[in-house]
Amino acid sequence: MSLQTNNIYEFEDFRLDFTEKTLKGGGGVVPLTPKVFETLCVLVENAGHLIEKDELMQKLWQDRFVEESNLTFNIKMLRKALGDSAQKPQFIETVQSRGYRFIADVKRIEHSQRLTVLPNSKEASSFPAHVSQARLTPSGAHAIVNLAEWRRDESHAEVPALVPETAAPTNLESADIEHSFIHQINRHKPLAAFALVAVLIGAVGLGYYSFSTGNTASGADDEKSIAVLPFVNVSGDAASEYLSDGISDSIISSLSRLPSVKVKSLNSVLRYKGKDVDPQTVGREQNVRSVLMGRMTQRGDDVTISVELVDVGDNRRLWGEQYNRKLSDILVVQDEIARKITEGLRLRLTGDEQKQLTKRYTDSAEAYQLYILGKYSSRQMTKEGFEKGVESFEQAIKIDPSYALAYTELAGTYQFMLSRGFLPPKEYDQKVEWAALKALQLDDTLAEAHASLGAYKIINFDWAGAEKDIRRALELDPNSSKANSMYAHYLLGIGRTDEFLRYSIRAGELESMPGRGEVAFAYYMARQYDKAIELYRKNLEKNPNNAHARILLGEAYVANGTPAYGVAEIQQGLALDKTLGKTPWDRYPLLAYAYAAAGRRDEALKILVEQQKLANERYVSPYNFAIIYTGLGDKDRAFEQLAECIEQRIMIIYHLKTRPIFDPLRSDPRYVELLRKMNLTP
Repeated sequence: MSLQTNNIYEFEDFRLDFTEKTLKGGGGVVPLTPKVFETLCVLVENAGHLIEKDELMQKLWQDRFVEESNLTFNIKMLRKALGDSAQKPQFIETVQSRGYRFIADVKRIEHSQRLTVLPNSKEASSFPAHVSQARLTPSGAHAIVNLAEWRRDESHAEVPALVPETAAPTNLESADIEHSFIHQINRHKPLAAFALVAVLIGAVGLGYYSFSTGNTASGADDEKSIAVLPFVNVSGDAASEYLSDGISDSIISSLSRLPSVKVKSLNSVLRYKGKDVDPQTVGREQNVRSVLMGRMTQRGDDVTISVELVDVGDNRRLWGEQYNRKLSDILVVQDEIARKITEGLRLRLTGDEQKQLTKRYTDSAEAYQLYILGKYSSRQMTKEGFEKGVESFEQAIKIDPSYALAYTELAGTYQFMLSRGFLPPKEYDQKVEWAALKALQLDDTLAEAHASLGAYKIINFDWAGAEKDIRRALELDPNSSKANSMYAHYLLGIGRTDEFLRYSIRAGELESMPGRGEVAFAYYMARQYDKAIELYRKNLEKNPNNAHARILLGEAYVANGTPAYGVAEIQQGLALDKTLGKTPWDRYPLLAYAYAAAGRRDEALKILVEQQKLANERYVSPYNFAIIYTGLGDKDRAFEQLAECIEQRIMIIYHLKTRPIFDPLRSDPRYVELLRKMNLTP
């Protein structure tokens, strides 16, 4: 790997010097093997940015083929050297199934400020200065083992079990240095021989421990990663589709409560739904070691479920079973499947983890079925789907008034409907608060309920209260896509766009609602239009029928100064919606805005008239009219509609401070006054 040799960086109490190839901290050199040191350099050079695993491996090993486990081992050793934790990272954040990000604040130091700190141990002083920075143990055995591995074409990382955690000169780069080592070893033959034997015994012990626990150094983490595919609805009855998806979703939720297991979200595996896929293909694409496949047949109250857990490394069947039960037993079956999966993955659960794995929020099979039907309906992202979702959640609550998850989903569904302008806020805003508070009254540990309550406070311009609730959600579940997404929205509302982008990216990695294009939209809101367009395009390559992405891509094109492209994309997105039977009347204002930007004013005015007629028949958000009037250059009416948005507490008004659409209004004093009413400053 090629390094910028004059770079020096500081973070926390550490100093990273590319020239000396040293990491210094705590008054001395922190021992790292060459590849672990190079790994740190790449991460620090790209601090704050996600480095994909493939990219990181290419930088470290270039065109050589090595297993991904070598990278995993390097990260593990690096965390130990820094005193970091994978669960609560201070330096290196793992982005599940994708890569890593260095999250500490990094300061670059001019080369002239370089400070050399050498260890003062008695043993190190007997070696030349350029060797003493290796910080040898009294025996020198760590250096012997590391040198032997390192000299093998720098391939020591491929046999990590033989590299001790503390072994590691970081500046041994020539045969002269090796000669110095041999000379010093000859002076200390008895002690060095004893140390070498001790290291080899330790390595054998480590190998025995890995074998006895079923975890090798090359695959320990991989064995605890799993994708639960959507269960196949064998009966073919569309009315049962919600049940097959719901079973998969519930198993995923149960496994996700275990911190030692990496579980792919339902949204990430929905693309395999209805397809005949090979588990090894899924494992490769999802970067998991295990895949659970299931089939479900429902005939009246009788349900047959067959499942198979496969190790994709060697396509070996770890476990499989068939259940013939009544629909009323579905909760029991799901608990049994979750337990069997942990056994197949050879997990040793604590008592608390076992309770979390099989924790139920209701014992009513009927309420549970309504709950998963509600989630299935809301996932369609249509007005009709949301309405069906609300109806299902309300019925579930009626059957079981203590069903905390149903209240949480009800609050979230109301929020989606409010953000899309499907509901009048004055009528439903309080329902969001009521549902979220009710969920927390029943279970204060529900992260998404805290996030929903924070969203309610955002739209009521209680920014301090919103931050408190959403941060509580992140404390409870740092991997909640909703909590990360909602914190991003909070940051966007108050204008901290750099941090907003970071949390939006995190939410996208955790996969929020399907097809939302949240990361691309975040780049758009951060005014990185080219990057937003690039990501939307990549999204559409995978899913050309994603109408939502096409419409927002059009908005990005308008902001980028190519409104003709914007018109074309938005038109195509609206046509796709119609093909799917959707009525995206809330999206037409964006087309009117694009028309106006492209000089097609008459067509923009036609949409304005259509929206006015529609408002006589049903609720239409004033935000729609604000967009159209802004595009037409009618500032007076645009400000009138935005003021109405604030008065009505239209949820999406929190975009006002940052959304590029409203740039033409920002120089007007009335814009500052609107922000003041939202408890914001320009």
